[in-house]
Amino acid sequence: MKETTSFALTITPIRAWTHIADLAAFALWHPSYRFRGVAAPDAEVGLTFGMLKGELPLRTEATIVAYERAQRFAWRIGLGGLFTLSEEYALEEAGPQTQVRHTVRMEGALSPLGYLVRRGLRRSMRAQDAALLRYLTREARGSSLTINRQRRRARKAQLTRKAAND
Repeated sequence: MKETTSFALTITPIRAWTHIADLAAFALWHPSYRFRGVAAPDAEVGLTFGMLKGELPLRTEATIVAYERAQRFAWRIGLGGLFTLSEEYALEEAGPQTQVRHTVRMEGALSPLGYLVRRGLRRSMRAQDAALLRYLTREARGSSLTINRQRRRARKAQLTRKAAND
């Protein structure tokens, strides 16, 4: 079973990828994932996520399976050959915007059971994408703000003159 969602935002692919590949930052935006460790190609990192609307926290090891700068970031968790869940963020430049494609794939003997939770998975992926979009938009705005000292001094002088005239 495979589910895919996508969205676009005005940020460069490298900046979007850098924020997505920062596993510690998942705690700032993702509703349920908490990673332990540092992302690197083929790295094993700890992952805690909530099942049943966050009521049941599960801890597992995730393997980073795609670590392609400014293009893809993906990990996989699994239970032997019975069940494997892969999650991927693929980035593509589309003019001034970056198209982000979020894919969740279930494989293995138990993967047909994924169709039972398909609707909830779609809803969860949309919520995750909305949270990531808010986070990336906030990060893009925050880093582009510069301090214009001359403007600040001019505004301060205006306020001082206005106060003196009152």
